[in-house]
Amino acid sequence: MWLYNRCWELLETEPRTTDEDAELLTCAFAARHHWLHAGGSEQWTISDWMVSRAAGAIGVPGLSLWFAERAFDAARAKGTPDWLFASTAEGLARAHFRAGDLDEGARWEAEATRLVARIVDEEERALIAGQLASLRDL
Repeated sequence: MWLYNRCWELLETEPRTTDEDAELLTCAFAARHHWLHAGGSEQWTISDWMVSRAAGAIGVPGLSLWFAERAFDAARAKGTPDWLFASTAEGLARAHFRAGDLDEGARWEAEATRLVARIVDEEERALIAGQLASLRDL
């Protein structure tokens, strides 16, 4: 969990140095590696989402898209929490925007908005809505 939290600290650091960018991606991959051995499908999906987020934040859009697609595909599984499914759609929107594909980013933003509205828990809905609201702050 420390590695995942460190990713968020680095994502919120502006501006980041190139060393901090490298640490961000390293922490995202290290957290992913940990959860591949210690977690379940939910943690695996979240870790792919975080790698996508980190890669997009440091300007590696191809890697960001690849992991965003993995996360969304995994979230399609039966039993995935509503908030996680919406979050992976937000991740795809973010990755497409970072890659400069504004049309596809807008399409996924609309899908994520639709999915966020369906999140049952108010706190979870607010959290994912907040992530969605920051999409255009790239």
